[in-house]
Amino acid sequence: MVTFLGETPMMFLHALTNLLRKRFVAKTPQTRPTNRLKLVELEDRVVPSAFFYTETYTNATVQISPGIMMTEKVTASVTPFPSVDFSFSPSGTVIVTPIPTGATIPTSGTVLFNLDNQTQSATLNANGQATATFQVPLLAFLAGQTLTASFQGTSNSTGGDWGDSTFVAPLYMNFDNLILPSTLTFGQLTPQQVYAEMISTALNPPSPIESPPPPATPPSPPGVGPSPFGPPTVLNPYYTAQAETDSFGLFGFNYLDPGTISTVTVLGLQLPGIFALNLGAFNGLTSSSSSSS
Repeated sequence: MVTFLGETPMMFLHALTNLLRKRFVAKTPQTRPTNRLKLVELEDRVVPSAFFYTETYTNATVQISPGIMMTEKVTASVTPFPSVDFSFSPSGTVIVTPIPTGATIPTSGTVLFNLDNQTQSATLNANGQATATFQVPLLAFLAGQTLTASFQGTSNSTGGDWGDSTFVAPLYMNFDNLILPSTLTFGQLTPQQVYAEMISTALNPPSPIESPPPPATPPSPPGVGPSPFGPPTVLNPYYTAQAETDSFGLFGFNYLDPGTISTVTVLGLQLPGIFALNLGAFNGLTSSSSSSS
C-alpha cells in the first residue's frame, strides 16, 4: 500500500516538471507586415524667385481670312529671353547670359501693333499673349505688308521685371492667301541675331580723333568722356531671319529672306521650292517674293 506521504514527492515533481515545460516552450513569433523604405522621385519644380529682371522676346502669328477686305488676326507672344553681357570674355567675344532662374512669362503689359500704319494696342493675358485684328483692303494686301509688334515691358508687385522687345518682319505671302485661310508663323531668332546691332557697336572701336575739339565745345561732364564704341556695322535682322512658314493646313510654303520659297511642305513631305508653282504660289504680293528654290 502506498501512503499519502509516499505520493507527495512524486506529485510535487510531476507538477514542477509541467510548470518548467510550459515556461520554456519556444513561442512562434507572430508575422508582422513589413514596410520597405523606397525613394520616390518627385517631379521637377521651380520656385519662382521674388525678384528678377529678364529680357523678353516677342514673336507673332498672323491668321489670314480672305475676302473683299482681308482679315488679319495678329497674336503676339512674349517670353523671357537671354541677355548679352558686354563685359566680354577674355577672348573678346560677347557672353550670352541665360534667363534668370524663376523668370516667368509676363502676364501684364501692353503690346503696340502696327500693320502698314494701322495701329492698335492690346494687353497681355494670363498666357503672355495679346491679340489685334486688322481689316486690310485688297489692294493694300497685294502691295505687301510689314508688321511690328512692340512689347512695352512691365513689372509686378512681387519684384518681377520684364524688359521691352519688338518684333519686326515683312509678311511673305502669295496668291493662294487671297482665296484660302492661312497662318503665318516665324522661327525664333538667336540672341546673337536679336542683339546684332548692339554687339556690332560694342565690338567696333571708335574712329581715332584726328584733331582736338574746338575750344568753344563745352567740356564733358565729370566722369563722362567720348563714347568707347563706334558706329554699328551690322543691323538687326528682320524676324524672318529664321524663316517664315505660310501654312494652309494640308500644305505650306517655307520662306527665307528676302522672300524666297525655299521648300514646300505637302502632307508632311518636304519638297524643293520649285513645286510652289504647282500650288499657285506665284510672285506678286511682295516686291521681294520669289517662288524659285
